[in-house]
Amino acid sequence: FTEAEVYEQSFDSQAYLNEYYSMSDKQKGANAFLMQNLRSLYKMFSLDGVRGDTLIDVGCGPTIYQLLSACERFQEITALDYTERNRQELEKWLKNEAGAFDWGPVVKYVCELEGDR
Repeated sequence: FTEAEVYEQSFDSQAYLNEYYSMSDKQKGANAFLMQNLRSLYKMFSLDGVRGDTLIDVGCGPTIYQLLSACERFQEITALDYTERNRQELEKWLKNEAGAFDWGPVVKYVCELEGDR
């Protein structure tokens, strides 16, 4: 835990994404943790029927994994984060810009969980 401006200046969104969300063979521990989280989110949104009009994720960081199973169950999803770098990272992904993090392997795993719909 640190002061807001220290976090703002020192948190490296790209390094964080590559370390914990790349689904690479080098990240077996991180992959297992991420896959467990994705299974829990799939269960909550798909099997347990959590749904609604608006979902707000406060403090989403530079990530979207937590929203994937929710996207078909909410009319609107809003993702909020404190740091400009995290918001920029999300914008790069939304706009499909060069250098955006590749969520493809994570999305593929969620699609497999959901029956490839």
